Amino acid sequence: MLSTPTRVIFFVMIFFSIQHILAQNGSKPTDVFGIAQFYHTKPGTREWTSEHWNNGVDRIIKYASDPYDPTDWTEDHSGSTQGFHIDGKGVMNMSEGSPRFHINSMRTTKGSAQFFLNTEFTAYYRRIGNSGPAYGGMIVGARTGPLGHASSLGNDCDASTYYCRFRHDGKWDFEKELKHPTSDYWSGSGFHTQDPLWNSNPLPPNVWIGMKYIIYNIENNTKVKMEVYIDSVSNGNPKNGGVWVKVGEVIDQGNWPVQSLAITGCNYTDPKKMILVGHGTFLLRTDGDQAEYKMVSIREIDVNSPAYRK
Repeated sequence: MLSTPTRVIFFVMIFFSIQHILAQNGSKPTDVFGIAQFYHTKPGTREWTSEHWNNGVDRIIKYASDPYDPTDWTEDHSGSTQGFHIDGKGVMNMSEGSPRFHINSMRTTKGSAQFFLNTEFTAYYRRIGNSGPAYGGMIVGARTGPLGHASSLGNDCDASTYYCRFRHDGKWDFEKELKHPTSDYWSGSGFHTQDPLWNSNPLPPNVWIGMKYIIYNIENNTKVKMEVYIDSVSNGNPKNGGVWVKVGEVIDQGNWPVQSLAITGCNYTDPKKMILVGHGTFLLRTDGDQAEYKMVSIREIDVNSPAYRK
């Protein structure tokens, strides 16, 4: 029979063995949809999710906010008169045309604003149709300002945005818009390039594709790093957090785009690096084809606290 000190040591060893197994196999952190989180949410911040799309209320949002959004951050800045159809079962449908689904986190009608600086965006997307232009597709933008540019009351300098694009033509890139419609793009291969995404084949219709777009400041807020991952195998049913594969990354050191002098009339203290200040709006868009989104989340993250890496 084991002595008391030996039993204590034995049970301590078992306890730490169990903890090691759990750390290795189990509890990777997930969001409200069960999708793996790469970074922990920063304490004291507000996140936006599409969980309220699954409230049983079939509705269309057209040139208005979604009354069921608990943050009241939903806005339609669409170029289409059809609006956005939320089916009450968790899916939002974008009609053909030029839809712009905005999440304006500067609105304070239902609580505090949230200005995102370091962000992890996750969503699943399904293309409907196959006639949209090459540059369309699953397009997500992190924008400094919440207002509408190119409108009667808008400000074209308010368009400064970092986009991530899974394009219809089966390529991906990051795009930086400084003043509407001035923009440039990068991929992992460099400036003014797009890299293959779906084995260089067009994005297939009626297949759910996951995107995880992480954008954050590095090196004492002197550079912006963007990473993008794809889940191309779960088909919208991400068991065990999803199957995330890194697509690529880019670091903006302030030299992108090179032609920063084209931003005339904008009051930027540093036109090369102004997006380092963060993002007051996220927007979803596509062009040409219909599209559906589900399981969307936008979180301010603690980049010093990685949660899980595939």
